[in-house]
Amino acid sequence: MKTDLKKSEQRMLLFSVFILSLCGIIYELVIGSLASYLLGNPVQQYSITIGVFLSSMGLGSYLSRYITKNLLESFVRIEIALGLIGGISVVLLNYMFSFSASFYVLHIFILAVIGTLVGLEIPLITRILKSYGALKDIISNVLTIDYIGGLGGSLLFPLILFPYMGRYLTSITVGMINIAVAIFVIIKLADYSRKKTDLTWAMVSLVILLFLALNSDWVTSILHKKMFYDDIVFSKRSKYQEIVLTRNGNDFRLYLDGSLQFSTSDEYRYHEMLVYPPVMISGNKDLSVLVLGGGDGLAVRELLKFKNVIHVTLVELDGYIVDLAKNNSTMKFINNNSLLNERVYVVTGDAYDYLIKNSLKYDIIIADFPDPHDEIVSKLYTDSFFHIVKKSLKDSGVFVTQSTSPLFAREAFWCINNTLGEVFEEVVPYHVFIPTFGDWGFNIAMDRNFLLEEMVDTEDSKFFTRETFRGAMYFPPDSNKVDTKINRFNKPLLYLYYLKGWRDSDY
Repeated sequence: MKTDLKKSEQRMLLFSVFILSLCGIIYELVIGSLASYLLGNPVQQYSITIGVFLSSMGLGSYLSRYITKNLLESFVRIEIALGLIGGISVVLLNYMFSFSASFYVLHIFILAVIGTLVGLEIPLITRILKSYGALKDIISNVLTIDYIGGLGGSLLFPLILFPYMGRYLTSITVGMINIAVAIFVIIKLADYSRKKTDLTWAMVSLVILLFLALNSDWVTSILHKKMFYDDIVFSKRSKYQEIVLTRNGNDFRLYLDGSLQFSTSDEYRYHEMLVYPPVMISGNKDLSVLVLGGGDGLAVRELLKFKNVIHVTLVELDGYIVDLAKNNSTMKFINNNSLLNERVYVVTGDAYDYLIKNSLKYDIIIADFPDPHDEIVSKLYTDSFFHIVKKSLKDSGVFVTQSTSPLFAREAFWCINNTLGEVFEEVVPYHVFIPTFGDWGFNIAMDRNFLLEEMVDTEDSKFFTRETFRGAMYFPPDSNKVDTKINRFNKPLLYLYYLKGWRDSDY
């Protein structure tokens, strides 16, 4: 290699620093998001991912001192290895998730390998460039471009790559970019000593990733079969989550980010127990109802069975869920075309933002949110959120929220109950057995006395009766009330109770 690199070659290598930094941060983010998707608790998963990745980068920087010869060739080979390993990382981790005992070991190992390879890059390229200009200028330029590349990757992943490509195609694409950089360096630098050999390895690696990218539907179906045992009839990634609808005979199941949302074999139990109690304790007057979440339309389906429910507003964050519920023939059959009913008005947006801006008053508000499995969802079960809900209720209004399992996540359930008690005068906990979920709980809250005898009974139900509800208010010793702290916006403890409960249970 010449003692002095041409300015054009210098610019090329400095630009490669930007691209490689961008790729490195995206690997970190995509693996962290995958761990959060598969294991839950994003705060923990991202913390571990960042910690392992950064410490591995430090290890790579330390090991770079032992590379003393053929710096440019070593740099290129590192890029090829990084592109191939990073590119297939999501496929490997997704596949290995079925073997849970091995998953986390592989997760940490892949993070460590990628982090070490990324850590080798900057010291090597700095040493390659040091023959051009003062060392202080070289270090300044390299680190500046490196940090800008990191910013680019941190913006590109959540805003463009993840929403439109998903984790799998993102990792493959970034891997191909890494290898493309290596190929570009091999071709453009006249002094590269092992052009033919390294170019062959780079092209082979690129072809492997290109094959995986072009067959992404086939690979994704294999990965889905490892996670979903039933036939997949619909699969799509939205901006917020992965949506999968499966079928086994007459049983359809909806999964969001791998978590079961309902099974048609027994979902009526859940939705009747969520919807019927607040409607029946509100009497025979005309009712306006706000449903938060529940974009599948099943809670709305149950509401429309009541003639005195004259208006329903549904607020759903994910527009793809609403589109599925409105236009997919299977979902329309399941929800009885509920979201196309003239009594229903659908709003696509965040429930928190909607309530803050809302000036209307509702007779009933129903929260059909996901379980509080992380700090983000946990904010929808805080005292602050419940105060905002209360402002949108009429004086005699009723609020009901699904509240996870009082058996499997006992402290989490009663934490929601206790938090509601900080905001409302009366809180009524109850639960029901749902075969696909187990023992599941709900809480009704209001600023008036609750009298079971005043509850209007119904004949238009598969499961719910007033006597069913009477029994649902009884909690046996293994799930009855326990003391918990209040779940507050600035100190969300609910998700910790939730994770502890499900981790310690045998289910």
